[in-house]
Amino acid sequence: MSLQRTTFSTAVPDTAEVRSLVEAARAVDGTAALNEAAMISINHGGPERQVTAHSAEALIGYGLLADGHVQVVVDPDHRRSGVATGIVAELSDHPRSLAYWAFGDLAGARAWAAARGAEPVRKLLIMERSPAGPVEVVPPPAGVTIRGYRAEDAEELIAVNARAFSHHPEQGAMDAADLASRMSEDWYRPEDLLVATVTDADGRSRLTGFHWTKQHDAETGEVYVLAVDPEAGGGGIGRALLTAGLQHLVDLGKQRVILYVEDDQPRVVEIYRRAGFEVIHQDVVYAFPGADSDRV
Repeated sequence: MSLQRTTFSTAVPDTAEVRSLVEAARAVDGTAALNEAAMISINHGGPERQVTAHSAEALIGYGLLADGHVQVVVDPDHRRSGVATGIVAELSDHPRSLAYWAFGDLAGARAWAAARGAEPVRKLLIMERSPAGPVEVVPPPAGVTIRGYRAEDAEELIAVNARAFSHHPEQGAMDAADLASRMSEDWYRPEDLLVATVTDADGRSRLTGFHWTKQHDAETGEVYVLAVDPEAGGGGIGRALLTAGLQHLVDLGKQRVILYVEDDQPRVVEIYRRAGFEVIHQDVVYAFPGADSDRV
């Protein structure tokens, strides 16, 4: 199909159509073409800029730009016809200043990047523990309690998250609005979010970490977010939270557990390896030489 028969638009798209397009691509590629942040953004007002591609009134492509990062999905039957290139051109007049997600780092994405001189600048690993159990539960350190999340924990949880993920461009930026958006998603269950607290000398309970687990389906769970306040790191709270969350997922009948971790965090990757996780997949961000590294 030629590019001349494809029309592009910056109008707000039909969310159901975008979801259907993402699922059509997933069925062929074996991985999602848009990440969770993108889907939440689409559901809650849309990203800073988005573009659709239509052919004969059918949605055949979608792209979004947020925080200097581009995500694009093209219907499998309309690839290699200039649709992705057209979407990128509509998203920005300065495409070489942007970074590009390649979920699954598929051959087509690598070829697109190589042909244009883009280079990998970030890798996000997906690790899996299968079977999920049995779990050797590590008790929390003395004075630390692990319990379920309460609404009054929100402010402390956001603060701990920001300190724990100061190096992470997406997770570290979570604010009250982001937390509320995630908690409004269909998959959210309060009982899947565990927090660790310690009682100070003055009797005040303080949140020192949390393990947010997520249920994907009947068989798959996720270590969605595991965070420990850097001021409390190294004392065993992380291991206790990790194993408590894994046991929670096993108790729910999950057969496999996945998680996402940055490739440039070898110490964290090794911790998960020791807990029985192995790398099964990777997502890559490509950028052009000279692009703003602070936005990548």
